[in-house]
Amino acid sequence: MKGIYILSITAVVLLIFIYQWPKIESTKVKEKVAFATITIIGWVASIIYIVFPYSTSPAKIVDFILIKLKNIILALFS
Repeated sequence: MKGIYILSITAVVLLIFIYQWPKIESTKVKEKVAFATITIIGWVASIIYIVFPYSTSPAKIVDFILIKLKNIILALFS
């Protein structure tokens, strides 16, 4: 059943990508990179939540990483 969910999300992401990519002007490289990056991050996050449904939220993961970085930076300058 998870395979069907993963396949459907992949199909939707591909359709979004195929529909939106030509609408971004070819001279706007930064916008294309940002669009591709955000789309891939969203796809990966959705796949992770299908495979591991009881994992912690992305906000908690970001908080954990930022707290660790803060502690490292404070230790360097203290």
